[in-house]
Amino acid sequence: MKYDLDSMNSLLLNFQFQIEHACELGQSIKELDFDSVPNEIVILGMGGSAIGGDLLKSIVHQLTNDSTRITVNRNYDLPEYINSKTLVVASSYSGNTEETLFAFEKAQKKTNNLFAITSGGKLEKICNEKGFPYLKLPSGFQPRAALAYSFFALLYLVVNNEILGDNFNSQIRLSINELTTTIKKLTERYSAHEITNPAFKLANNLFGYIPVIYSSVGMLDAVNTRWKGQFNENSKSLCFNNFIPEMNHNEISGWVIPEDLVKRYRIILLRDKSVNPRVKVRLDAVKEIFKGMDLQVDEFYGIGEHFLTRMFDLIHLGDWTSYYLAVLNNQDPMEIPLIIKLKEILNKVKTD
Repeated sequence: MKYDLDSMNSLLLNFQFQIEHACELGQSIKELDFDSVPNEIVILGMGGSAIGGDLLKSIVHQLTNDSTRITVNRNYDLPEYINSKTLVVASSYSGNTEETLFAFEKAQKKTNNLFAITSGGKLEKICNEKGFPYLKLPSGFQPRAALAYSFFALLYLVVNNEILGDNFNSQIRLSINELTTTIKKLTERYSAHEITNPAFKLANNLFGYIPVIYSSVGMLDAVNTRWKGQFNENSKSLCFNNFIPEMNHNEISGWVIPEDLVKRYRIILLRDKSVNPRVKVRLDAVKEIFKGMDLQVDEFYGIGEHFLTRMFDLIHLGDWTSYYLAVLNNQDPMEIPLIIKLKEILNKVKTD
């Protein structure tokens, strides 16, 4: 592709192999020597390195009623409740994420239950110097393009240490078996340059417009957030998102003014067959309202028996859509010039 200079296309085509390799790496994670069995997990991360934690929360929410709290911390500071029973995981693909490093240093004063996921950088150096366990990821990816590595590392960390019990672990194994056999078919579907390809069709529908994504909270909010981030970074496009039912109590009233701007939006509904029945009714109602306003609405359900497969189907669809939209926008989906410029400005300002 003319604008895909660093070949995001090849990464998408090989996503199935990244999942398989990520599972192999995840299975190699050894059982940790906890001071005390963790009753909560705090994942430190930003951007593409944090979304794996969001997805872990979604899959745990869907598959178990376990009381273990999972928090994704996108900040320099830590939650006050962290204690000796907290498992803190620093997830930084580059190993140099400023916020994650600051928070990880503070976590060392609160708990000995520490783990890191990284391809190198300062985080790997810290782990080697202080003897903290970590999983070394393959280098050479943009963090957002290494999603399978960051997610399955977290998933297998939980599974291998039996933090959520045998029933959760057995469901995960069944889910992964289905996912690895399905992802190839999904790649063939979303890589086809034809109008029957949902990703290709959606990108063309979005060209020149601003996507707004709605989904259920808890179940698909992580997938929703992934879509937004991919439109921002890959397509260089503004994109907004929110979650139902909260959106029904405020944001829906804003779809009136300014009238000319409202017409520049395209609505995307991300859905799952096992959603709360009342949330299903609300999504149907939102769809009816938007169509009554002559706004274009596209909705997508993940395909698969297991939630993990359905979740990754929607993720893969969003990744491919953002790639096609980047090409339509004459943008290199791999380049992130404004983020690089921001980091250059931040590096000039030193703080204690």
